[in-house]
Amino acid sequence: MAAGALNELVHEDPSEVRALIQSGKRLRQAQEAAVSGKKGADLNEAIREHRVALDRVQRDLRRRKLSAPTVERATQTLRVASIDPELWPLLERGLLREDLTASGFGLDPALVPARRKEAAPRKPAPPKPDRAAEKRRREAKAALTAAEKRLRAAERELEEARAEVDRARQRVDDA
Repeated sequence: MAAGALNELVHEDPSEVRALIQSGKRLRQAQEAAVSGKKGADLNEAIREHRVALDRVQRDLRRRKLSAPTVERATQTLRVASIDPELWPLLERGLLREDLTASGFGLDPALVPARRKEAAPRKPAPPKPDRAAEKRRREAKAALTAAEKRLRAAERELEEARAEVDRARQRVDDA
C-alpha cells in the first residue's frame, strides 16, 4: 500500500521525490567522506537537508489522506530508497514493488573501512572489587530470601484459609 502510494505520487508530481533523491545522494557522499576521514564533509548539513526533503514528501503523502501507518511505512520506504543507489532509479520512476525497511543506523555497512591490524589483543584488566556494591548485593540477597520465606508462609496461610472456607461450605451444605 505504501509503495503504491509513493509510486502514484511520483507519477503525479515527481519533483519532490527527485529533490529527496538528490539530497540522499549528497547524504551518501557525506557519509562516505566522513567514514574515510576526509575533511570538508558536512554530514550534519547533509542529514538536515535530507530530513527537510523527506518532510516535504511526507507532507505530500499526508495530503492524500492515507492512514497514519501507511504514511509511516511510506516514509520508512523513502528513507531507505533515497540513500540506496540501487533503489534510486526505482524510486525516481515510481516502480517500487514493496515497502522497504532499514536495517542498522542508516549508514551503508559497505562504507565502513576495513579494520587495521592491531598488535596482540590486550587482556582486559581484572575488575576492581567494589565493596559497597558487594555489600548491597549481599543485603539484597538477604532481603530476597526473607521475602521468599514470607511468601511461602503467606501461601501456606492462604491454603489453610481456603481449606477452612471449603469446610465451612460443607457445613452449610450439610445443614
